[in-house]
Amino acid sequence: MKKVLIDIYHLPQFNFFKHTILSFAPEEVDVYCVNRGKLLPVIQHELPGYHIQCLGDYKHNKGMASMITKIIIPRIAALFNRITRKKYKFILTANYQANFIGRLKRIPNIAFNDDPRRFVFSFLKFSADEVYIPPFSADFDGVKKFNALKEWAYLSPKYFKPKKDCLREYDLEAKKYIFIREVSTKTSNYLSQDKDIVLSVSKDFPTDWKVILSLENKENTDQYPSNWIILKEPVSDIHSLMYYSQIVISSGDSMAREGSMLGVPSIYVGNRDMPANDILLKRNMLLKIEPDNLVHTIKNIKSQQIQFPGQTDFVQQLYHEWDDVTALILDKVKEIKDYSKK
Repeated sequence: MKKVLIDIYHLPQFNFFKHTILSFAPEEVDVYCVNRGKLLPVIQHELPGYHIQCLGDYKHNKGMASMITKIIIPRIAALFNRITRKKYKFILTANYQANFIGRLKRIPNIAFNDDPRRFVFSFLKFSADEVYIPPFSADFDGVKKFNALKEWAYLSPKYFKPKKDCLREYDLEAKKYIFIREVSTKTSNYLSQDKDIVLSVSKDFPTDWKVILSLENKENTDQYPSNWIILKEPVSDIHSLMYYSQIVISSGDSMAREGSMLGVPSIYVGNRDMPANDILLKRNMLLKIEPDNLVHTIKNIKSQQIQFPGQTDFVQQLYHEWDDVTALILDKVKEIKDYSKK
């Protein structure tokens, strides 16, 4: 039996494909990934019984040169050796590497992307049979659009049900704490970004603010305020922790968008200007600010000088307007399956 291959390169991509993967029996799908941050242990925790192959290790990442020569090129070579037409009938990614191998070996493949301005996007369009992006204002030749952001594939109320029990573990009260995400700047997405953005202004946070911190790089844990709660991954229900927070703050763009889509006032303090962010900025559920203005902005949100749409109404509005992305993915796989039977 030919399988579906799903290649995952970082944690938001796993969340994107999670419900698609779980719609297959373990023997119907192979999951490929890279050892990057907490990606591998999270996948292993979330997908017991599924076949997971880890190719590439970000411990070798010391900058752009080492990332290309010690991770990307060896990983593409490993994918070439493992992917065969006899084994796989379809390839799904939110990246580009497995798509390139699919093109070389004439295996149908599609990709979902939310950063079409990057250099690899042209390579992705060359490699994939179909490329899907969110409803950005700009058009791109040969690219299809779906009416949602990628994070909606797992944050739609169809798939995500917040669980208030998660608050007990950290002694939290709903809407009385701030959720913060600090990303590592050692990956290609953030090489141009100042490191430790939140840390640089953390000393200005009033001590009576309750903060929980999702910290990608644990090397400088001790430098953050001692009263902050630092999460230990894998967290059992991180999106419920975000849902019940008063404010979500992130130096990475993915979690800033996640907070917004959960109907939580969200602040992005990173330096990337992304079309995906613009969709939520225009809906007034996301702010993009300079780090120096962070504490002042939080105070204005807490005092309601800055107001946001109501959480329930906002989420329901997205639910009625946006596509079910997981259903779209499964429909594409079914098309290939039905075609192969002819």
